[in-house]
Amino acid sequence: MAKLLEKRSDESASAGVGRNFIAMMTLQLGAYAMSLATFPYLARVLGPHQFGVFGYSLAIVAYGTTLTEWGFNLSGPRAVVECRNDPVRLNELIWSIVTGKAILCLVSLGILCLAVSFDRQLAANLPVILCSWIAVVANIFTMYWLMQGLERFKLLAIVVLLARLLVLPLTFICVHDSNDVVVAALIQAAGPFVAAAFSVWVAYRTGVLKRPCVSVASTWRRIAQGTDMFVATASVSLFSSANTVILGATAGTYQVGIYAAADKIRNVGNIIPAQINQVFFPRVTALFKGNREEAARLTAKGLCAVQFVTIGIVIFFCFAASSVSAVVLGKAYLGSATVLRLLSVCAIAGNFSYFVGLQILVPFGEGKVRSMIMFSGGAVNVAVALFAIPRFGAQGAAISLLIAELTIVALYGIVVLRDRDLREYVISGFVRGKWKI
Repeated sequence: MAKLLEKRSDESASAGVGRNFIAMMTLQLGAYAMSLATFPYLARVLGPHQFGVFGYSLAIVAYGTTLTEWGFNLSGPRAVVECRNDPVRLNELIWSIVTGKAILCLVSLGILCLAVSFDRQLAANLPVILCSWIAVVANIFTMYWLMQGLERFKLLAIVVLLARLLVLPLTFICVHDSNDVVVAALIQAAGPFVAAAFSVWVAYRTGVLKRPCVSVASTWRRIAQGTDMFVATASVSLFSSANTVILGATAGTYQVGIYAAADKIRNVGNIIPAQINQVFFPRVTALFKGNREEAARLTAKGLCAVQFVTIGIVIFFCFAASSVSAVVLGKAYLGSATVLRLLSVCAIAGNFSYFVGLQILVPFGEGKVRSMIMFSGGAVNVAVALFAIPRFGAQGAAISLLIAELTIVALYGIVVLRDRDLREYVISGFVRGKWKI
C-alpha cells in the first residue's frame, strides 16, 4: 500500500510539472512570438545606433527593476507555498511584498536621479530612460510571483499574453523611423504596466487579494528574507546589464546595438530551458520538506532536461548564426553572428549553474552561498568586461560573460563536492531516477 501511494504521489507530481510546463511554454512561446513580431521591425527601423540607445535604456531600467524586485520573484513563491492554505497570512504576505516593492522603487528612482547628474550618457538618453522606467513602477504591482507560488501557471500565461497582445499593434502603428525611439520605449513599458493591472485584477477576483494589510514588521521581514535572492539576482545583472552599460560608455551605441540584438536572439533560443527551471522550482520546494527523495529525483530530471535542450540550441546557433542574423537583423548589424555564437555557448554554463543554485543550494538553506558565488561571477564579468570591451567591443562583452559563467560553474562544483549532504542528494536523485529521466 505504501509503495502504491508513493507511486501515485510520483505520478501526480510529474503530471503537475508537465501541466505547468505546458502552460509556461505556451506563455513564453506566445510572448516571444509577439516579441519576434516587433524585434526585427524595431532593429531595422531604428537602425543599429538608435536600437543601441533603446537597448541601453532597457539595461539601465533593468537595474531599477532588479532593485524593486529584490528577489521577490524567487522568495515570494517559496513564502506562498508555506501559507497558501491560510487566506489571512497570504493576504498579509501579498501586501507586505507590494509595500516593500514600492519603497524599493522610490530608492531606485533616487539612485537614477543621482546617477544622471554625474553621467553624460545617462543624461543624453534621459527621455528614453524615463519612458522605459514605467516598467519599474509597474513591477510594484506585478503578481507573477503569487501565481507561480500557487502553481496557477495557466492563469499566469493568460494574463501575460493578453497584456502583450493589447500593446502589440502599437509598435507598427507608432514607430516609423529612428526618431521614434522614445515612442518605442514608451510602448515597450506599456506591456508590463497592462500586465501588472491584469494580475492585480485576477488576484482580487480569485479572492486571494483582499483589503490592504500593511505591516512595517512584516514588510521588513519579507525584505530581509529576499536579501539572499536579491544579491543573486543583482549579480546576474552584473552580467547582461553591466555589459550593455559598459559598452555604451566605452564603445558607443552601435556596439550596444550589435550586442543587444544578438542577446535578444539568444534569449529566444533559451525559452525552453528557462521555463523548465521556473516550473520545477515551486514543485521541488514543496516536495523538499516532505519527500526529499522525490525532490531529488525531480531535480535530476530537470537538470538533465535543461542541459539536453540547451546543448541542442547551442549547436543550432553555432552553425546557423550567420543566416539567423542576416534574416532577422539585416546587413547593418555586421558582427552580430559572432556575438550570437559566443552568447549561445554561455547558455550551457549559465543554465547549468542557475538550475543547480536554485534547485539544490536554495532548498538546503545555502542561499547565502549561492548569492556570494553569483556575486563573485558578476565581479569577474565586470573586471574582464572593463578590459575586453574597449578592445573588442560587443565580442569582448560576450567573452567576459562566458568567463564569468565558467567561474560560477567551477565554484558550484566545489561547494557540492565538499558538502556531504549536497553530494548525496545529487547522487540519490540521479541513481533513483536514472531510468525515468
